[in-house]
Amino acid sequence: MASSHLRHSALPPLSHPLHPSPSSVLSSSAIRTHSNFDEGFSEGPPDSDMMYTDTNLELLDDNFQDASMRALDLPLHQRKQLAEALIKSLPNADKDDMALLCEHLTHFDPVHFLPKELMLHVLSYVDPKDLLSCSKISRSWRETTQDERLWQACFAREGWVVDTAKMRQAEEDARRTMASSSKQRHLALRRSGSHKRPHGEAFSEGATPRSNSGAVSPIDTSARANVSVDSSGDDMDTTEIVTPDRTPDGSPDRMTMTGGTDMAMNSSFDQREADAIKISPTIFRDVGDLRISWSYLYKQRYRLEKNWQAGRYRMFHLPHQSYPQDGHTECVYTIQHNSDHLVSGSRDKTIRIWNLKTMRLAREPLRGHEASVLCLQFDDRPDQDIIVSGGSDAHVIIWRFSTGQPIKIMKQAHDESVLNLRFDDNYIVTCSKDKTIKLWNRKALGRDDTNLPAHVLNSADLLFDQHDKIREFSLLLTLTGHNAAVNAVMIHEDTIVSASGDRTIRSWDINTGKFKRTYTGHTKGIACVQFDGRRIVSGSSDNTVRIFDAKHAAEVACLSGHDNLVRTVQARFGDLATITNEELADEARKADAAFNNAVSRGMTPATATRRGPRNAGSSRPQDMLAYGARIPPGGGGSKWAKIVSGSYDETVIIWRRARDGKWVPKHRLTQGHHPRSHTHRRPAAPALVPQAAANQTQQQQQPPTQQQVAQAHQLQLAHNGLAQANHVVQGQPPGHTPGLAHSTLAALAIAQQTLGHHLAQQVQQGGSVNPTAQLNMGAAPGAAQQAAVPAAAAAHHHHHHAPRVHSDSNRVFKLEFDARRIVCCSQNKTIVGWDFASGDPDLERIGEWSVETQ
Repeated sequence: MASSHLRHSALPPLSHPLHPSPSSVLSSSAIRTHSNFDEGFSEGPPDSDMMYTDTNLELLDDNFQDASMRALDLPLHQRKQLAEALIKSLPNADKDDMALLCEHLTHFDPVHFLPKELMLHVLSYVDPKDLLSCSKISRSWRETTQDERLWQACFAREGWVVDTAKMRQAEEDARRTMASSSKQRHLALRRSGSHKRPHGEAFSEGATPRSNSGAVSPIDTSARANVSVDSSGDDMDTTEIVTPDRTPDGSPDRMTMTGGTDMAMNSSFDQREADAIKISPTIFRDVGDLRISWSYLYKQRYRLEKNWQAGRYRMFHLPHQSYPQDGHTECVYTIQHNSDHLVSGSRDKTIRIWNLKTMRLAREPLRGHEASVLCLQFDDRPDQDIIVSGGSDAHVIIWRFSTGQPIKIMKQAHDESVLNLRFDDNYIVTCSKDKTIKLWNRKALGRDDTNLPAHVLNSADLLFDQHDKIREFSLLLTLTGHNAAVNAVMIHEDTIVSASGDRTIRSWDINTGKFKRTYTGHTKGIACVQFDGRRIVSGSSDNTVRIFDAKHAAEVACLSGHDNLVRTVQARFGDLATITNEELADEARKADAAFNNAVSRGMTPATATRRGPRNAGSSRPQDMLAYGARIPPGGGGSKWAKIVSGSYDETVIIWRRARDGKWVPKHRLTQGHHPRSHTHRRPAAPALVPQAAANQTQQQQQPPTQQQVAQAHQLQLAHNGLAQANHVVQGQPPGHTPGLAHSTLAALAIAQQTLGHHLAQQVQQGGSVNPTAQLNMGAAPGAAQQAAVPAAAAAHHHHHHAPRVHSDSNRVFKLEFDARRIVCCSQNKTIVGWDFASGDPDLERIGEWSVETQ
C-alpha cells in the first residue's frame, strides 16, 4: 500500500483547473480552435490557452506513458476515482466523447460487425418470442430479424409444414388478379380522358418509381411484413404484422404500422385491388412481387394453435341444414378428410364426396357396395386420384376420385366383413372379421422392383404373368395370428401394425412377411390403432387410450377419461422432423435416472393392477410404470402435441400434455343439439339407443307389418318412459331415492331391452348389419341389445304425422383432425365438425395450407 500511495502522490494534481490532463492533451478537443460552438458558459480558459508546442507534446508524451503505466497498477477502486477525476476535468463536449467511447467499449452490436449470414445463423437458435423482442432494439435489428429465412426456420422448428404448391398458387392468383385490376383501371382512365395519375401513384423526381406489378419499399427493395410484439406481455397473441413507418430521411411512409390484418395500402396496392384478390396484403413479404411472408404464416398458425388450446371453434354439419337431401340416409361409419374434401361411407351402401368449401356434395354418391361401407381412405392429388373402400359385403373397391368410377372391384377380398384398411404409395393393407390381414400392391411390380417384398420374390412365382410382372392390386401376403377379428390396421414404411378383439396389438415386417412383436396392456378388445414409427396409440373397449413404445413394447401412457368404448383415436406428436430418436432416447434415460435415484432414496415404486389406475404419462418417479423405454413417459412430442379420441359415450376428448408429460383432457366436445340430431345423454341406465334408418327404396326393404309397427311404437314409449324416469331419479335431492321411480325405471328398462332384442333379431334376419356386432370388442353384457329400429317404423310415424322422437345415437364411430378441424361421424346420419379457424379468414387460409404431420 505504501508504494501505491507513493506512486499516486507522485502524479500531477488532477483537480487543478489550469493543469491540463493527459487525456485532454491526446484528445481531439485539446486542440480545439475558436470556431467551436459557444456553449453559453465557460469552465476555464479558452482552448487556445492550452495549446502546446511540438516540443512540449513530446516531453508530455514520455510523462504520459509513465503515468499511464503507474495508473494501471492502482487497485480497481483507485482507478475508478482517477477516471472520474479525469472526466470531470474535461469540457462538456469531451465528456460526450468519453460517453460514446464507454458505449462502444461496453456494448458490442453484432449486427454492425458480424456478416449477415453469421448473424442469421446465431439468431436461428433464438426463440420466436425473443426474436420479436430483438426486433425492437433498432432499425438494423428489425431489418435483420424480419429476414424470411429466420421465420421459415421458426415455423419448421415447431413441427409445422405447409403445402408450398398451394402457397405458390395463391401468389400466382394474386399477381394475375392485380395485373387485371391495374389494366382495367388504366383503361378506365383512358376512357375518361384524364391524363392525371391516380391519387397516390405520382412520385417526385427524387422518389423511387413504382413497378408495374406493385410497390417497392422506401427502405429497400422489398417491403417485407414484420412481426412485433407488445411488451406488456410475453404471449405472442399480441403480435402484429407491421411494415416500416418512416423512410430513411425521416418522412412518414404510406405503409404504416397496423394491428391484425387491416393495413394501410401503399400507393400502388390499394384496397380495391386487395378486395379483388380476396386476400389481405399483410400476408405478402414483398408487395411488389406478392410473395407470402413466413412471419405471417408463423403468426397465423400460432393463433390457430391457441384457438385449439382455448377451445374456440365453430361447429358445422354435413349435410348443410339448407340441403338435407345431400346427406346419407342411414348412419355414417367412416370418414376421411383433407383441407378441400371429405369422403364418407355409410350403412346406406354409398360413398359421398363433399366439398368442404361449399359444404355440398362434389358429385353423385358412389354406388357399388352391396352392404354397409365400413372403411375407406382417399388421396385426391392428381398423381394419385384414388379412393379405396371396404364393406360388410367383404368387398374392396378401388375408385377414381376425380370421376367416381370404379377402377377395380375385389369381390370377396376377405371371407367376412372388411373392418379397416390403409394404403401408402406402394401397398394397400386390409383387415377383417375373418381374423386376417392382407397386403395388396398398388402398382405393377417386376422381379427387380425395390418395392417387391423379398418373401414374394422367393415364394410366389405364380403371381408373375407372361410379362414377368405382378399386376396391380394383386394379393401379395396374408397374415394370420390374431385370435379374434382384426379391427384396425396401420402401415408405416416397412411395418404393418394391427389391433384385434383378442386384446393385443401386433407388428409385422412387410419385407419378410413375418410377425415382429406383440403389445399388451389393454384389458378388453382393441378398436383402433395409430403408428408413426415411434409410438403406437390405441383405443379399446376398456375405455382407455394407451401409448406404447414401438421398439420396446413398453406402455408409456394410459389415458382414462371416457365412459365407454374408445372407438376411434388420432394423435399428432409433431416431433418426427424436429427431434431425433437419440434425443428422445436421452429424455427417456433422464426419466429413468430420476426414477433410480428416487428408489435409492427409499421411494416405493408405483404399481398398477390389471384394473387399477395407470400412469397417464407423468415423468414423476413416483408415477412411472415403464422403465428402459426408448421414448419418455407420455411418449414425448412438441408443445403442440395433441391426441383426439371418440367414444361410444358420445363425446370427443382433446388431450394435451402437461409439463410433466402427463396427458390430461383439455376439452370435451359433444355433438350436441344439431339439426336432425335432438338427443341427450342418459348415463343412469343401459338404455337402448335405437338407430334411425329411413328412406330405403321398396327394392331394399319390404313394407312394415302391423306387428313391427306396433313393436316399434311400444319401444318408443318404453324409451320415452325410461328417459323420464331417469330424469325423476336424477332430479331428487341427495339421499332421496323414491322406490316408485326406481321400480318404474327397472321395469321400463327390462321392457325396452326385451323389445330391442326382438327387433334386432328381425333386422339382422333382413340382412342389415349392426356395427357394434362388427367389432369383437369383448363388450359388457347387453351390448348385443343395441339394435336398430326398422326404417319402416320411422317412415310409418312420419307418414301419419305423429310426433317423431328422433332417437339417433351419437356414438362416435370415426374421427379425424388436421390443423384446422375435427370431423366425426356417428350412429347419427349427420357428420359433425369443429372448425378452430372460427370464421377468421386468415386462420382458414393457414388451415388450408397446412400439411398435418405425425
